[in-house]
Amino acid sequence: MRISGRLAQLASAWQDETAWEGMTRVGGVDLPGEVAAHVAINEVVVHGWDLAAATGHDYAGETELVQTAYAFAQSAVEQNPDGSEGLFGPPVAVPESAPLLDRLIGLTGRDPAWKPAGGN
Repeated sequence: MRISGRLAQLASAWQDETAWEGMTRVGGVDLPGEVAAHVAINEVVVHGWDLAAATGHDYAGETELVQTAYAFAQSAVEQNPDGSEGLFGPPVAVPESAPLLDRLIGLTGRDPAWKPAGGN
């Protein structure tokens, strides 16, 4: 499958400790390697949730990755509380008592309770 192959390539690239150092270019933007890694983690976790939610599947995400993605999203929201065009929509209110993944999803402008039409 195309997605799983690309995810394996992405994971393999970040196994090299030097990928986290220096500068890199992603999507036409120059970023420190560590920032690019956090962006990649956020992309995989949040869009993994998107795919799972859209297809009616449960999604948990690995705790450490969800924590990293949450810190990244929280920083973006602190800088742009009404959303970041091309990155996140305005945050959706989620109780502080909710699971961290739900709070992450809310920070990115998604409703963690969303279900596809006809879904449970």
